[in-house]
Amino acid sequence: MKFKSFALTFFSICVATTCGTEAAKAASLSVVADGLNNPRNFDWASDGSIYLTESGAGGDGNGGANCIPSPSAQYIPLCSGKTGSVVKITPDGQKQAVLPNLTSIALVPSGEQAAGPADWKFDSKGNAYFLVGLAGDPNNRDTVLQSPDLGKLYKVDLSTGSLTTLADFAQYEAKNNPDGTDLISNPYAFTIKGDTAYVVDGGGNSIYSVDLNGGGIKNVAALPEKPISPNKLQFPTLPEGITDPTGGAEPPPGYTIAPNGLPVSNQSVPTGITVAPDGSLTVSEYTYFPYPENEARIFKVDPDTLQTQVLADGFTQLTGVTYDSDGNLYALQHINQSEWKAIQQGGVITGDVSGSITKIGKDGTRETIWSGNGLEAASGLFFGPDGNLYTSNRSRLVAGERGGQLVKVDIKSGSTSGGATKVPEPASVIGLLLATAVGAKAMKRKHQEELLAKVETF
Repeated sequence: MKFKSFALTFFSICVATTCGTEAAKAASLSVVADGLNNPRNFDWASDGSIYLTESGAGGDGNGGANCIPSPSAQYIPLCSGKTGSVVKITPDGQKQAVLPNLTSIALVPSGEQAAGPADWKFDSKGNAYFLVGLAGDPNNRDTVLQSPDLGKLYKVDLSTGSLTTLADFAQYEAKNNPDGTDLISNPYAFTIKGDTAYVVDGGGNSIYSVDLNGGGIKNVAALPEKPISPNKLQFPTLPEGITDPTGGAEPPPGYTIAPNGLPVSNQSVPTGITVAPDGSLTVSEYTYFPYPENEARIFKVDPDTLQTQVLADGFTQLTGVTYDSDGNLYALQHINQSEWKAIQQGGVITGDVSGSITKIGKDGTRETIWSGNGLEAASGLFFGPDGNLYTSNRSRLVAGERGGQLVKVDIKSGSTSGGATKVPEPASVIGLLLATAVGAKAMKRKHQEELLAKVETF
């Protein structure tokens, strides 16, 4: 009896400590396609092929004539070029061009932080839809950039490649400015429910509903801000000799000036969206500069009113959310630390750009499914028809030595290629150890009761 109790207790401790590590080792990440230019969101066609958007690498902007200041990279130029595309990745891994030579704008000369082709979705009838970003002042789109195709949602005729405009978010931002702050539009991702598309605009800090039958924008709402005192934020060190990085300019609407002179907003930056099992929408947040760690939220959004409530908090720079068939939520952290600690302005990687995937159970418990180990600066998170997770890895990097990839994370329990991949958070481990202690105490009490019963019988 004593041996059994000890063995069970020891095994429980093993599960809480060592066995958690072994499960992490059993996870697998594999590359489905590489050589991609700023890969973003994607979807599966009925034949199992993946239609993936590449935001591209920008260009020279016609010798600099078609360039705009970046709103998030110390005003380094974003210049246009025909380097964006939509590619089809067949089940055997072959890449085929679907919509080539699309407009892309990106930082010069790195090609990093591109905006352009951003998302692709099929509806339940097999119709295809295509979202294009912008990342800048929408008033410069048609004039300076001379790229009126940016900042829109399209319906796609796959037989001809023709595009029909369903919504112009850049134009709407310029005329209405839903969040009341600076004029920026960057449609980043969308999902479909019935005959309505729901689009998150990371530049406009808003969510839109769009009639897929041609009725245009139906509703729009700004995502709630999250005020944090600039004194509590961590900032990069300014170059020596710079005391006013804004050059004396007035901060944009909704911004404050931090003690170090940098402009700071409280804006929410929505990046990922999906339909929850209960029919509501789930939206992930990236947060504003300086991208404070453990401050990004996940929202529950009413699809009719677009009103929001916080579903979960405490993340860092989220870029995707999705649900498994059991109703558990998965969230993708683009980078596990503040972006500026890992990537210099202009796109030079100087630190660790590792990201992670967290599982949030229906009871609210969290488990790290994957962290680092090849997962870097990823965007978009989706379950494939095979039950595995897929994401666009190195989603802000251009093709080359460290270019973009489409990767698969095998999380299927009992899979021959990966096995269980859950890594308990510290709280989960502690909880299991506490449960073990309680279980051991209960067994000891039961053993004492059995002995007492024997004495009384004797």
